[in-house]
Amino acid sequence: MITHNASDQPLGAPRQRPSEPPGTANFVWIVILALACVAGSFVLSCVMPFVALAVALACTIRLGAAVKTMAIIWLTNQFVGFVFLHYPRTSNSVLWALAIGMAALLSTLVASMAIKRAAFLASMARLVLAFLLSYAVYEIALGVAGLFLGSVDTFSPAIIAQLAFVNFVWLVGLIVLNELVVVVCKTWIGMPPRLGRVQ
Repeated sequence: MITHNASDQPLGAPRQRPSEPPGTANFVWIVILALACVAGSFVLSCVMPFVALAVALACTIRLGAAVKTMAIIWLTNQFVGFVFLHYPRTSNSVLWALAIGMAALLSTLVASMAIKRAAFLASMARLVLAFLLSYAVYEIALGVAGLFLGSVDTFSPAIIAQLAFVNFVWLVGLIVLNELVVVVCKTWIGMPPRLGRVQ
């Protein structure tokens, strides 16, 4: 087996940390999440699990890439909704779409901060903490938007609990999907980032 050390890298090339997944593995994982988003947009319509996706992104890729990917996921979801699922094309619907996008980005930032600040906890505990904080911020952001855009009645405890359950199930599903990607892909693209084992 041929191995390469740091001296084999071109001068000036950024060094990759040993624990950091290869770029191709990162890209494949992001693409798989994006495809899951497209499928979810058709299956779940307006109940997209943005919090589960935010935690999955924050736990597996860098913050900058996570925010950009979340923006793409939100845009894809809205495109599918307005073009294929016949969302009402009103100013209120557009404003709600923007509010959802901002809430999704905020939840990604909060998940990333929670993962970094809770490094002393075990991986699963950090995942749960990131999920709880992200979901709280997501719902608060949408609740504030609801005060101005209407539909405050949709923020009943029962609906909030139901959406939390949907997001939690999706997060578990993404962890399982991530482990399958690791098993299938690690031999030919390198080890993808692992959602269930936060570094």
